Amino acid sequence: MTAISRRRFLGTTVGAAGLALATACGSVSPKSTAPSASKGGKLTLTMFAFLGGDLGKMPKEFAKEYMASHNNVEIKIYEQSNSVGYTKMLAQKKAAPDQPLVNFGFFNAQTSIQGADDKMFTKLDYAAMSNAADIDERFRYDNGIGIGIGIDQLGLLYNKDKISQAPGSWADLWNHAYRGQVSFFSFPWYAVYMAAKLSGGGLDNMEPGWELWKREAKQIRLLVESNPQYLNVLSNGTAPLTSYFAGTGQQWINSGAPLSYVVPKEGAIPLPVNLQAVEGQSQSQLEAIHDIINEMLSPKWCTRWAETSVEVPANTKTELPQSLAGLPAFSKATSDGFQQIDYTIVGRNNAEWQKRWETDVASSI
Repeated sequence: MTAISRRRFLGTTVGAAGLALATACGSVSPKSTAPSASKGGKLTLTMFAFLGGDLGKMPKEFAKEYMASHNNVEIKIYEQSNSVGYTKMLAQKKAAPDQPLVNFGFFNAQTSIQGADDKMFTKLDYAAMSNAADIDERFRYDNGIGIGIGIDQLGLLYNKDKISQAPGSWADLWNHAYRGQVSFFSFPWYAVYMAAKLSGGGLDNMEPGWELWKREAKQIRLLVESNPQYLNVLSNGTAPLTSYFAGTGQQWINSGAPLSYVVPKEGAIPLPVNLQAVEGQSQSQLEAIHDIINEMLSPKWCTRWAETSVEVPANTKTELPQSLAGLPAFSKATSDGFQQIDYTIVGRNNAEWQKRWETDVASSI
């Protein structure tokens, strides 16, 4: 990709050739795969945003402000979970590679890896984005496929009314002091990984983790399949200990749930949220997307994303919102102590690992 001139894109309206390309590769409604262009020759782009909670707030606020100062661009929002939305993106890619369902958006680490394997995402030109240099180097990627805007994390979450001795280590998930009190959301690959690592293995050797959880399956009271169910069993004490997202946990705490989040002494597991551009677009669309992503990476919008998603901002120049600054999950020590995770290994093995979890562990609970 050649270096992109923000001035060149923003200083012109979309010409006839650009409009034709934009129309061919434009926004696709989740209900219809027919491409469309806005009236007045605007360049139409569809942004993928996470569905649920406050996760749609920042993308919508950004789109409104951006369109107010860039009247030749229209940004539509497609809200969906990555698991459901990506399946639709993949189907659309197979049906019409030059008419993507969405043009760019927010994607979690696992979807990012799967998308790279599926050639769903295109390389970003970091040199064309002035704010890219301020993003934590751990979330700028050698292949340029996406760039981090925020980092959620996995740690320990427990009911402080039901558990008097606070857990402090990943090993507490299989500590017999908490036997029959543990809950997980579906398949917790991270619990198997940490069991493997603390037993001499790792992502490239998960066998010690599998053996431990096969042996300690009775630690688990139940597996939940939705956030409302999860909150309920944690809050009422049915299964008061788990490992889960710090962001979701803090939202539950803010709503009054008697829970507390703990950063394990071995370090939390980082979960980057990436901004990515989709393959199959025109040069005009890619130019606009680079400018949009660059603006979203600014301290202002990284701060707003941190506020609404309850994540550590990826921009190192961002000041933490006051509401988050005092929380253990957002301390520099926590960020510096993150586990180093190769999400390529996780993404490529997740389906096989899930089957093994169901066979070796879930069946014995």
